[in-house]
Amino acid sequence: MGLIDYKIRVRELYESLGPRYVDLYLREGALVYLGFLEDFQPRDSSVLDVGCGVGVGAGLISGVAKRFVCLDIACGVLRFPKSLPWVDVVCADGALPPIRPGSVDYALLVNVINAEGDGADVLRGVLGLGAVVFAVSPRDVDNELIRAMTH
Repeated sequence: MGLIDYKIRVRELYESLGPRYVDLYLREGALVYLGFLEDFQPRDSSVLDVGCGVGVGAGLISGVAKRFVCLDIACGVLRFPKSLPWVDVVCADGALPPIRPGSVDYALLVNVINAEGDGADVLRGVLGLGAVVFAVSPRDVDNELIRAMTH
């Protein structure tokens, strides 16, 4: 499968999940976002959540951060975080984020990096923003890629 086909499949999967995304990922995702809040305390910061899904991170962090931006390749899921106050949404590929370098303090990638897919491209795109990157995956192979590219 080529990279374009992979991205189309990812987009279709998350578009089809819609609100069921919360049933599958809420607890795990919420714990990771709460860990970010505890470790980095992003008050008065700009936060970009790449692969934000239905906005679990936005719901937890947008009231603390000065600015919170949700970015996802699946445009349909953005209707949920779009309804939250103080949240901006962007439908885009994380490998090519339409965000000006230096305009965000933190970039979050929670359960987004896929080492066998476009994980390296997404990390390169986000690292180019100059933000502190907080990335984590439930899979060891993805976390190895994250460590190799961010340290």
